[in-house]
This record gives sequence, structure tokens and C-alpha cells, in this order.
Amino acid sequence: MPASRADVTRVAGTRRMRQGGRSLMGGGRLWSREQTTAAAILFGPDMYGGTGPIHPATEAEAMGLPPFGRGVALLANAVASTDWYARRATGIPGVWEPVPDQPTILTDPYPVTTPWAYKWAVTEDAVLFGNTFALPGDVDWRTGRAGWLVPIPADDVWLQTDPARPGWYAWTIGGATFGADEIFHVAFGARSGEVLGRGVLAQYGDWLAGAIAAEDYSRDVFAAGALPPAVLTSPSVATEVQAAELKAKWRDIVSTREPVILPSGTTLTPVVGNAEQAQLVQARTWNAQQVANIVGVPGWKLGLDGPSMTYQNIETGDIDFVRDSVDRYARPLAEAITKWLLPAGWAVAWDYASRMRSDAQSQANVINTLVGAKVLTVDEARAMLGRPPMPEADKPTPPPPAPELVAVPDTPTDDVSANAGP
Repeated sequence: MPASRADVTRVAGTRRMRQGGRSLMGGGRLWSREQTTAAAILFGPDMYGGTGPIHPATEAEAMGLPPFGRGVALLANAVASTDWYARRATGIPGVWEPVPDQPTILTDPYPVTTPWAYKWAVTEDAVLFGNTFALPGDVDWRTGRAGWLVPIPADDVWLQTDPARPGWYAWTIGGATFGADEIFHVAFGARSGEVLGRGVLAQYGDWLAGAIAAEDYSRDVFAAGALPPAVLTSPSVATEVQAAELKAKWRDIVSTREPVILPSGTTLTPVVGNAEQAQLVQARTWNAQQVANIVGVPGWKLGLDGPSMTYQNIETGDIDFVRDSVDRYARPLAEAITKWLLPAGWAVAWDYASRMRSDAQSQANVINTLVGAKVLTVDEARAMLGRPPMPEADKPTPPPPAPELVAVPDTPTDDVSANAGP
């Protein structure tokens, strides 16, 4: 039976209570948090390496950047909307068959929500933080492994290491410590010998902060009616009070666009040149293209100029998107579940074919060709279209076998010349 919402809450709560207050022991010596090396996955200057005057972009700031947030949503939806299933080896190399009774780790990985929502959340964690974490649930009788997971926010998990024991590490979540084998962890790309993956916020946090600053600047420019900052000079201003009144009048012009009468002889000198203003749109377009590269989404999917479609169509463009971008996050999750949550000989497969189907006529031509060449049977071709096997009564009657040809032995003949003497 799949785990219920109450089961999820109960197991997650009891695991945290059981782990709460447990000290991290090693070799009979107590290692406190200060004596170990702990690094947050997202927050903390050591995870960015930047020292610029602008702080690295936070999750909220990056997701508020339209091309970034939209790019993450495209990747998350692509992974979440793709069906997955368990398959097992048939004994023939390279040939797999779907498992008849699918394990709950795929049909209902997190009982509190839907499989689509679970895969979406995992993909967001993968893109933003480069890691995803979960507490394993009860055992599924089909696999003998955990049948469901309790996801943990990636930025709530700390990695704890001991300098005296190279290679040793543990996880700290809300003050509770978990062993390395107690947490289901997927690193979406990590350097050799490192435990944690690296997401785009850690890798590109400084650059994203610059793109966000450019967007903020353009917002302020257009909010001010595109009026540049200026130096006001007036011969009638002699005191600080008069200067404050003059600045207040200029602010009224900038904010309300209403006409204001300035003192006689007042001159205005713009601080920002026209060349800089003329480059504003180009700079924003360039930033959007770089954000598309950072997230890993083709620019044309974000409304940007893309490569010519002369030598490719939408179908091949989507195939490239799945192969180069979507699979970057789907495959590590699939292989982690295969290795740690499925029996030997089983594997997780993503049904990318359902997302990359061509138009109906092209698909029919391909299937007819494969069936005609006897690469596929009629029932296998129907399964590709999500249809049941053809009823026996409707299957075409095979042609009768050709009559068998019987070899007739040669009849011996009297050959006088053969027996004739000289």
C-alpha cells in the first residue's frame, strides 16, 4: 500500500526527533560544530568567491529576473511533464522491458503531493543549488528499498566534515545530524572528490547581480520618464534652503512629469550622456541572452533571437533542448534512484519519445517503415502510440505458405559412349 500523508508526517517527525540532540562522535572524541568544516549550499560568501561591491544574487532576485525565472520554469516543466517508468534487463544485452507492477518510488514518490510537483521541485533545486535532498520513507515490498521520499529544502542542509578524517562527512538539518547513508542526496554535477554539486546561484551569483542591477537601473530610468540625472545651476540660489527647494522642484518634474516653474537663469547639465542611454536596450538584450546560456535554455524559447531554422525545424530544436538541457537534470535523478532505490537489474527510464514526436504523417511513415521491415510488430507499433494490442480477429491473416518444392533425383541413363572402349 502506498504511504499516506499521516505516514509521511509521522516518519519525518520521528526521524528528526530521534536524531535531535545527537552529537557527532568520531573515535571517542566529540566534534563540535566549530571544530568541523561546515558550508551552506547557498548562503555564505565562501560559496560564491566574489568580492565585488554588489552582493551575489539571491534566489528571489534571480527568479525575479524574467529570462532566468522563465528559463527555470521551462526546465522544471520539461522534467516534470516527462513520464518515467521502471524497466528491467531481459538477459539480452541492450534489451529492456517495463516492470509490470511499477514501484511506488516512481508512481508516488512524495505522497503529500503529485509526482509532477515532486519532479518540478527537484529540478528547481538542481538548477538553483545543484543538489536535492530527501529522507527515505518506508520500504516498498516490490523493490526492498525505500518506497517514497520526504524532500528537504536544499538551502536548509549543511555539509559537515572532519579535517582529521579525510572523506568523512555528515549532514546537519535544523540542528539534527544525519549520517551520509541516511539522506537521499543527488548532486547534479560535482568535481572529483567533492560531495556537493554546484548550482547556478553559486557559480554565477556575482554576474546575475550585475544583470539585476542593470534591470534596476533601467526601471529607475523609465520610472523617471527617461529623464537623466542632472546638475542644476541658478544664480538666484544663495542658501541651502533655496537649493533644497530647487531640487524638490526637479524631483517633481522627474516623478510626476508635471510642468514646474524654475527660477530665472536656471540651467540644466545632464550627467548621463546619450550614448549610454542608447546602449540600455542592447545591454538588457545581451544580459537576457547570457541568462539563457546560464540556465541552459535556447534563447528562442525565451523570445530572443535564435539561430536560423534553415537547417532545422521545431522538432529537431526540441530534441536538442531535451538532449543538451533537460537531460542535464533528469539523468542524474534517474541514475540516483536506479542505484540506491531500485533492485539490481532495474533502471529508471524517461519517456522522452512522447515529448519529441513529430507530426502525425511523419510518425505514421516511420512506423509503417519499421513494421514493413519487420523491425517492429503491429502490437509494438501500437504500444508506441499508447494503444492496446490489436484484437486477434482484426489482425491480418498471414498469406499461405508457398508450396514446398521436392527435389527429384536424376534418372540414370544408358550411356553407350561412356562404356565404349577405344
